[in-house]
Amino acid sequence: MDSLPAIFFTSFVVALSGALMPGPVLTLTVAEAAKGGWLAGPKIILGHGALELGLLVLLALGLGGFLASGPALKVFCLAGGVTLSAMGILTMTGKGGKSLELADGRGGGRGVFGSAGAGALTSVSNPYWVLWWATVGMGYLALAGRLGPAGIGSFFGGHILADLAWYTMVSALVASGRRAIGGRSYSLLLSVCGASLVLFGAWFVYKAFTAQA
Repeated sequence: MDSLPAIFFTSFVVALSGALMPGPVLTLTVAEAAKGGWLAGPKIILGHGALELGLLVLLALGLGGFLASGPALKVFCLAGGVTLSAMGILTMTGKGGKSLELADGRGGGRGVFGSAGAGALTSVSNPYWVLWWATVGMGYLALAGRLGPAGIGSFFGGHILADLAWYTMVSALVASGRRAIGGRSYSLLLSVCGASLVLFGAWFVYKAFTAQA
């Protein structure tokens, strides 16, 4: 992850791995898409992404110099690496289930601002979202920041593109009447993503012990 393409790609895979696991944003997407159609996913991610972009800007502006320092880089890389590895192991051992049920969608569709607002509120109320940004997000920001604004932009671009792609697909499936994403394909996808998280986590830990102070 010492180049812009590498930061973008790994950020995409890590974000996709997290998005695949059932959670509040997925539940909201299913409920909105059941009545509002496939655009529910992109509208929800608009709010989710705006919240994360605002957080990213605040972190970058307020902690830029601090994150660039060797000691901070070591701490955040270690915390992020441990968290990523734990997420990967849980994903591979099936804690997220072997199928993704989409049959429980309820509620009506909202306008763009209503769905975006709901997406932002759902994200910020999720303690796992806060934990992710306090560990993995900070570790990525510390590493990406060493390549300047372009590095941070590559990190956020890969991150939000993964969310947009996954939740758009889910909302499209719900709107078309698809009741579940399951079977071997979903199980294999979780296994691959889980293994990727473990590898990225190990790389983060490696950087924690090799980064220059």
